[in-house]
Amino acid sequence: MSPKVKQLIHIGSHRIELPEGVTALDWALERVNFQNPRIRAFLGCIRVIEGVLESNYALLHCSPERLLDIWSKVRQVTGLIRTRIAPLLDVPSRIPRLEEARLSAGTALAFLDDQVLSSLDRFPAEVPQIQLLELRKALCVSIGQIHSFLHDTFGEIMASDPRSLHDADYFISRRFPRDIEEAEWLQATLLKLQEYLASLEEERPRRLAALADSIRREETVPQRPMWEGTRVFLEGLLSGFVPKLKEVLALRGVRFYEMEILDRYTYDIPARCRMLLELYETASDAIEGIRASAGITRAEREQGVRDLIHCHAAFARRMAVQMGEIDKALLDLVAFIPLWLEAIEKRRALLLRRSAEAEEAGP
Repeated sequence: MSPKVKQLIHIGSHRIELPEGVTALDWALERVNFQNPRIRAFLGCIRVIEGVLESNYALLHCSPERLLDIWSKVRQVTGLIRTRIAPLLDVPSRIPRLEEARLSAGTALAFLDDQVLSSLDRFPAEVPQIQLLELRKALCVSIGQIHSFLHDTFGEIMASDPRSLHDADYFISRRFPRDIEEAEWLQATLLKLQEYLASLEEERPRRLAALADSIRREETVPQRPMWEGTRVFLEGLLSGFVPKLKEVLALRGVRFYEMEILDRYTYDIPARCRMLLELYETASDAIEGIRASAGITRAEREQGVRDLIHCHAAFARRMAVQMGEIDKALLDLVAFIPLWLEAIEKRRALLLRRSAEAEEAGP
């Protein structure tokens, strides 16, 4: 009987051989459904617990407000360990080394729950004054143990991940959580930007596209009551939307090609908004000037009408162009951000590679 052929997966430029009997499809399903969620859960807990890693002296002498803030984060981590990490560690792995790491992690979790987490259960979310000293002492013991469990277990699981065979040191280093944290922060900021864009959608068609079509068709600069809503919309873009674009641009974790795209919009949108606002004010001044200088003779009045028509048409065409460009830029961002979020999710979920250009794991 001929031996089974081992299948290969590609991790960037590396070809990784899967264990005998494990297909690329087996690993792909396990990776997406269980291993990547494990990684995210561990990294989320590590990030929170490292935010409250204080010396025992600091825990014993910090203010009650700081103590309760630390306690709320520790409670958050203990809840995540029980509700997210524990169920994911219950699922067997098809990869023998990863299965060994999973079983070891399960044993460590059972010990942690029995010796540490259960001892914290006696403290309520709102700890009364009389229990604060007892809570301080409990946190002195438990925070370090929780952190050790998370860091050591995560390192063991990552070292056993098939994707880490070519670069295991990276995945258990401090750089790896930092890289993921940067991607998660970028994703959270982009989600806020996406929500803001969605909030503009109710007004955008009316204030830009519809008004641009109207003034292009009628070749008339809108009167102030009709223009007021668009003016407010444009100023909202300048004061609210553009700063959010710049906030994203300033974050670490933005790839060069993403920066090029975003940088163009960060410059283009405010420049066109200011130009459009200035065009309207200039057009209004010019129209008022023509009306004020109208002569008293019939010929002078007719010339004034022709000048008004020409002024309206000239400014209306230029305003319509700028409004159309702003509208197009916003629509482009509406289409681009979901694609960007998808790319960031791949970094978070980590197909675990150093380069954004590396290929997704597969057969």
